[in-house]
Amino acid sequence: MELPPPAPDSIAPLLDRVTGSREVELEWVDLLAQMEYVGFRKIAKAVPYDRVSLETLRHVSEEASHAYLLKAAAERNGLAERSWKEGLFSEAGWRYFEGLDRGVEAAVPDRALCYPLVAVAVERRVLALYSAYLERTAIADVRKAVERILAQERAHARLFDGRGLPGADVEAACRLEDRLWGGFVEEALRLVPSTVRL
Repeated sequence: MELPPPAPDSIAPLLDRVTGSREVELEWVDLLAQMEYVGFRKIAKAVPYDRVSLETLRHVSEEASHAYLLKAAAERNGLAERSWKEGLFSEAGWRYFEGLDRGVEAAVPDRALCYPLVAVAVERRVLALYSAYLERTAIADVRKAVERILAQERAHARLFDGRGLPGADVEAACRLEDRLWGGFVEEALRLVPSTVRL
């Protein structure tokens, strides 16, 4: 099954505003690290130990690596070491991911499908988001991290391309993700200080 592309959204204005201020951009990078970490946790919690494959281990290790690369880039470029709870976009990021996770769990009777369905929805978003962000960031460490992450995320997308999953469930998960992502973008735009250029 060919996955639908992410719904058009207002990510360009958000990325333009985020990259208009180094301080805000480092907050954004820290949020991306947080979200990669949440992806790592999702896999670790969702896959029973007796079903962990080599591919699952690779995926979980790469998600943890993505969180590390982004967090390290943010800290090297001036964002003080701190809890993710203190981040400008942190609460909005948690709400987006929790909403997707819980929404898929509520809609799908087979719990074993929740992890791959969330992965499908997130991977398609990540590919669009990171590609758009890479075009805008001027921070060398961040560019290096995002280029490396994008290469691995493309491989993840091939793992979770919707094959073998019920088409109606894939479409429902993607529609839910589109709605939640739109809400996240609106909230994130409100959080960026008004002094940052559009």
